Amino acid sequence: MTGREDLMLGFRLAVGGGRGSIVRLVLSTAGIGLAVAILLLGAAAGTVKENRDQRTFASSVRSEPVPGVAPLDYSATTTDFRGQAISLVHLRPTGPNSPIPPGVDRLPAPGEVFLSPKLAELVASDTSGLLRPRLPGKPAGLIAEETTLNPNDLLAYVGTDAMRDARTVYGFGAEPGYHDLIENGILVLLLLGLFVLLTPVFIFVGTVSRLGGAARDRRLAALRLAGSSLAQLRRITAAESLAGAAAGLVVGTALFLLFRGAAADFQVFRFGVYPDDLTPSWPLVVLIVLAVPALTVATAWASQRHLVVEPLGVVRETAPPKRRLWWRLLPVVLGILLIAPDLGVASELGRWALIGGAALLMVGIPALLPWLLERAVSRIKGGPPSFQLAIRRLQSDSGTPSRVVAGLCVVLAGAIALQSLLAGQAAMEADRQDSTGGRITVYADGPVADRVIAAVRAIPGAADFQALRSLFVDGKRQDGALVLFAVADCATIEVTTTATGCHDGDVFADPAFLHRGQSTKVTGNDKREQPWTVPVTPRPFGMKPSSVADSLGPQVLATPAAVAGVDLAAASVTVSLRGTTGNPDFVELVRNSVAPYSGQVTVAAFNGERASTEAQMFDDARDILLGGALFVLLLAGVSLLVLAQEQVRERRRTLGALSATGVPVRVIVRSLLWQNGIPLLLGIVLATATGIGVAALGKRLFWDGLYVDWPAVALLAAAAVVLVLLVTASTVPSVRSAAKTENLRTE
Repeated sequence: MTGREDLMLGFRLAVGGGRGSIVRLVLSTAGIGLAVAILLLGAAAGTVKENRDQRTFASSVRSEPVPGVAPLDYSATTTDFRGQAISLVHLRPTGPNSPIPPGVDRLPAPGEVFLSPKLAELVASDTSGLLRPRLPGKPAGLIAEETTLNPNDLLAYVGTDAMRDARTVYGFGAEPGYHDLIENGILVLLLLGLFVLLTPVFIFVGTVSRLGGAARDRRLAALRLAGSSLAQLRRITAAESLAGAAAGLVVGTALFLLFRGAAADFQVFRFGVYPDDLTPSWPLVVLIVLAVPALTVATAWASQRHLVVEPLGVVRETAPPKRRLWWRLLPVVLGILLIAPDLGVASELGRWALIGGAALLMVGIPALLPWLLERAVSRIKGGPPSFQLAIRRLQSDSGTPSRVVAGLCVVLAGAIALQSLLAGQAAMEADRQDSTGGRITVYADGPVADRVIAAVRAIPGAADFQALRSLFVDGKRQDGALVLFAVADCATIEVTTTATGCHDGDVFADPAFLHRGQSTKVTGNDKREQPWTVPVTPRPFGMKPSSVADSLGPQVLATPAAVAGVDLAAASVTVSLRGTTGNPDFVELVRNSVAPYSGQVTVAAFNGERASTEAQMFDDARDILLGGALFVLLLAGVSLLVLAQEQVRERRRTLGALSATGVPVRVIVRSLLWQNGIPLLLGIVLATATGIGVAALGKRLFWDGLYVDWPAVALLAAAAVVLVLLVTASTVPSVRSAAKTENLRTE
C-alpha cells in the first residue's frame, strides 16, 4: 500500500471500526474539543489586552496645549447605585473646536447627558426613581458601543456650564498617567490562573490520544500478519489519532465560538470583554491547529515505543525505567529563585518573574509526582487483597496514572495558591468593612460643608450623626510634618472618643504635644495659614473603634468655641451616620441628598450588604478562577474515565482469570479504586504543599499576610475525590463484563 492508502485505512479504522471505534472517537473528540476550546481562549489573551489598551488610550485625556484648539473643561466623578459604580464625566467646551470624547459625535449641551448602553438600561429599569436625580440632565443620546472600556461600564457624559476644579483638556488619546496596583496584582493572578488552566490541557490531550490502545495493538498485529511493514503501521496509527484530533478541533472551535458570542455577558471583577476581544492571534491559532494533532500522533507513537508488534501477537516491554530525582527538582529550585527576590508587581520584570517562578513550581508537580509515586508504592507491603492488587499494578506501571493525576494536581495547586491569595485580600476588605460598623460616611469640601451637613441631617431615618471638620496644625514633630486637627461639638467628641465631661471650649490632645497659651498655625485645604493660640490646657483622649474619629485618626480635637478666631471655610468635613428605618436604599437617599454637590462630595458605604469595589473585585476573581479550576477538573475526569476504561479493556484476560480463581468482582472494583485513589491522594498532598508554598512566596503581591483558604482547599480536594469515585463507579459494568470466565476462551 502507498502512504496515502495507509492514511485512508487508519481513518476508516477510526471511524468505521464498529461500535467500539465510534465510542472511542466520541470520547476522544469530547476530550480534545474541551482542550481546544480552552487553548483558543488562552490564545485570545493577547488580543484582549491589546484591545483594552487601545480603549484605555482612546479615552485618556491630553493636557498638553495644542495650538488652535479650544480646551475642554473636564471633571470626572464617581457615584454608586446599589453596588454598581457609575462614572460621571462633566464637560464644558470653551470654543467651537473643543475636543470630543470617544463614543459621541458632539459634546453634550448644558443640561444634557449621553449615557452608555448599560447605564441607559439601568435608568430605564429603575422603578424606584433613586438613580435619576444623580444624572444632572436630560438623556440626549447613547455612547457608542465598544468605546467604553468594558461592555458593562456605567458611564455618562454630562454637559454643564459651571465646574469647579476642572482639568484643562486639549484632546483624547494618551498613555494613562497611572497604574493601579490592585489591578496589576489581579492581572498577575489571572495570568497565573491562565497558565494553571492551560498546562494540564496538554497532558489531557496526550492521555485522550491513548484511547483504544489495547484494541489498536490487536489491529496492528492483524495488519502485520497481513503483510504491513512497521513504517506502514506507524502511518496507520497516526491516521487513527488524527481522526479524533480533527474532530476535536472542530468541536473545540464550535465551543469557543459559542462562548465568544456570549462574552459580553460575563464579568471578571466587574470588568468584561467584547466578543471582538476574544479573537485569537492567527499565529497561535495555526500553532494550536498544528500542535494538537502533532501531540496526539506523538503520544500514540510514544505509547508504542516499548511495543513489539509481530504477526503472531503483540509483546510489550514492561521493565519500568528507573526515575532520577535531580532533574525533577530543577523547576522547583528555579521557581523559588525567581519568586524569592522582591522585584515588585508594578514593574513588568517583577510581574513576569512572579508568573514565571510560580509556573516553574507548577511544572515541578508533574515532574516530581511519578518519582514520588514510584518510591511510595515500592515500599508498601501487605494489606487486603484489593489493596495488594492495586499496589502490584502501580508497581508495574506507575507512569500512566501519575501522568493523568499530575495534570489534575497542577490545577489543584494553582487554584489553592490563587484562592489563598485572593481570599486573604477579600478577608482583609471584609474586616475593613466590619470595622466601620455598617456606618455611612460622607466627605465634603469646605465650601459646601455646611450645606452637606444640613442635607444629610434632613434625610428621613438618619441617626447616630457625627461630624468632624479637618484642619492641620503645626506641631512640634521631629519630622516637621503637620498634624491632623479636627473640630467637633461635644456630643460628637463624647460619642467617638473616650473623653468625658466635655464643654464647649475644651481642647483634647497629648499635653506633651500642646500646652495652654502655645501659639501655632492652622492650615486648611486652601493652604492658607491662620494663627491659633491654645486657649486651655489640653486633655488626653483615645478613639473608640468604628467611629468617625477612629477612621480619621486626629491627634488634636477641639470644640468650636476653642477655635473661635479660626475661619473654618476651608476645613473639609467628615460626616458619619446610620439609617434607622431598615430601608435597604438608605445609602441611595444619602447619595441623592448630596448629588447637587457632585465633585465636591464622596459617599462611602461599607456594610454587609454592599461590599467595597476592591472586595468585590477579589470575590469575583475568586469565583472565576474557582469555576475555571472545576471546569478543568471535569476535563481531568474525562481523561481518568478514558484511562480507567482502557485499563479494563487491556486487562480483560487478567480480570477473567482472577474471577475464575474465585476473586469477587467487588474486590476487583475496590482494587481499581485504590489504583486511582493512591496517586490522587499523593498528588493532593503535593498540590496542597505547592499551592501553599506559592501563596507564601507571593503574599507580598498586596503586602498582606498569608491566608490559606482551607474551605477552597477542601472543596477542590473533595471534588477530585468525588471525581475518582464517579470514574471508578462508571467502570463497574465494564469490570463485571470483563470478569466473566468466557473471556478466557475468547481472548
